[in-house]
Amino acid sequence: MTKVETEDGMGHGPVQLWPLWRRLKALFPVWSLIPSSFYTPGAWGYAGVDFVSGFRRNPSTLKSFDLLDGVDEAGFEALYALANLNARRQDQILRFVIICYLTAPLSILALMAELAGDSLLSFTRTHMWEVISLLVAVGLGPITYMMSQWRSRQIIGVLDLVRIERVQASARSIA
Repeated sequence: MTKVETEDGMGHGPVQLWPLWRRLKALFPVWSLIPSSFYTPGAWGYAGVDFVSGFRRNPSTLKSFDLLDGVDEAGFEALYALANLNARRQDQILRFVIICYLTAPLSILALMAELAGDSLLSFTRTHMWEVISLLVAVGLGPITYMMSQWRSRQIIGVLDLVRIERVQASARSIA
């Protein structure tokens, strides 16, 4: 049975869940999402009907399979539940960030443009650099969270692949 994390961050039981989770999520850094979209087999597979074969050949997927090779069923299920919880939390945070960083500011901007359009346009022309800097800063927050949410979904996708292949291996061993 997998137990919860202790104060020192180390779990106890057949599978040390939290250290395993940290090693798994380290295989999917947010910063590498954009560069990896140019060279991984999964990125080149986003055309046609098969989005899984390239994903299975991604380096992060292969390393995840190696990492999870000796993990028992109970440990795997706990890790899968943790990854799903993480993804749900990512979804919640992304919604909040989109509302706070995009929807509300754009609504306020539209209202200001309607009420004082000439003044807003004059201010924008006078302070162009500051306006551009503000727009970039406001845009980076949601983009970063979208990338993080994408990675959390990738982890679940990899765990789904592991589960599928485990079931297939189990079925072959029984037959």
